[in-house]
Amino acid sequence: MTQHSVTALAIFAKAHSSRVTYPMCVLCSLVLAGCVSPQYAIREPPVPDESSSALQIERAISVYQAKQFEADGTRRISPNERLWGFDIPSIVDRLSRVSERPYLQYQTYLWNLEDPNAAALADGRIYISKGMLNTLASRGSRADELAVIVAHELAHTAAQHLVKRYRMLQQQRWLLALVAAGTAAATRQSQAAQAQRTGRLVMDMAQLIQDVANSGYSQEQELEADQLGIGYVIRAGFDPRAALDLLQDFARFDSPWPFLRTHPYMRTRVDYLARYLQDRGLRAPASTSQPSSNQDVESRRKHLRQIQKLYPVGSVSWNNLQRQIEALDASIVTP
Repeated sequence: MTQHSVTALAIFAKAHSSRVTYPMCVLCSLVLAGCVSPQYAIREPPVPDESSSALQIERAISVYQAKQFEADGTRRISPNERLWGFDIPSIVDRLSRVSERPYLQYQTYLWNLEDPNAAALADGRIYISKGMLNTLASRGSRADELAVIVAHELAHTAAQHLVKRYRMLQQQRWLLALVAAGTAAATRQSQAAQAQRTGRLVMDMAQLIQDVANSGYSQEQELEADQLGIGYVIRAGFDPRAALDLLQDFARFDSPWPFLRTHPYMRTRVDYLARYLQDRGLRAPASTSQPSSNQDVESRRKHLRQIQKLYPVGSVSWNNLQRQIEALDASIVTP
């Protein structure tokens, strides 16, 4: 938010009667709160809101978002199906069981998108793109890395970030309606015009759902999802240190997927996540994927060569795997 925007809001509030000053001040506070970069803190686990109103909001937003995914092309992943070397339903099941909402009907879908991407809807549907699986396969198809991605998205669902965003936007619209009502009174607009404007601001639930679905998450919510997700990874028995290597690698994409949607903010997220791991007693080594013995090297190299056969020789993924294989060759200790 710019200084000019704050000044304009202040002038608007001052220009009208005292009846609109309070809601305008509250509105300014809500807008300004979104402009402050969140500080590092260990966040408390969320307490799910299972009220009928929260569930109604989740269902409505999920229906809207699911239609967007269907337009791109999706298909359900069967329980025993392996894709790109991953048992995705099993990973999702392990993570969801240790989340704050293990009772949701979690379902996994393959998303026909070449960009690396993933998302979880409020009702438990999880989408993983072909591009994401291709990228992870080029890194060795490590279950720990896919777990980090899925856990982060599950955390948005468990923390009900879309419900909270819906209610925040709804509150802002109510405040705008109060401002509109005060403006109408100050300018002596007709009651009919005043009611029409207020109704448009407050009652358009469909537009509000669309705004929530398309607006993404705040920086604070992304940080919360990072911490919650790492907690799921730890409790489900995966290696949380895989997250740091993965985040660093995804920084190379020009159009980062939603896990890194705040691209200039990525360095802070990596630093905060590393600090959180350290606070949890899980200091990340310089490299989290290096084998510890020649036997481990040989096993890893064999695994990478099997995956490499899935890609055309000379392709980006093939070359990425080849570099990892050559690095393993160089690491072999000669007796």
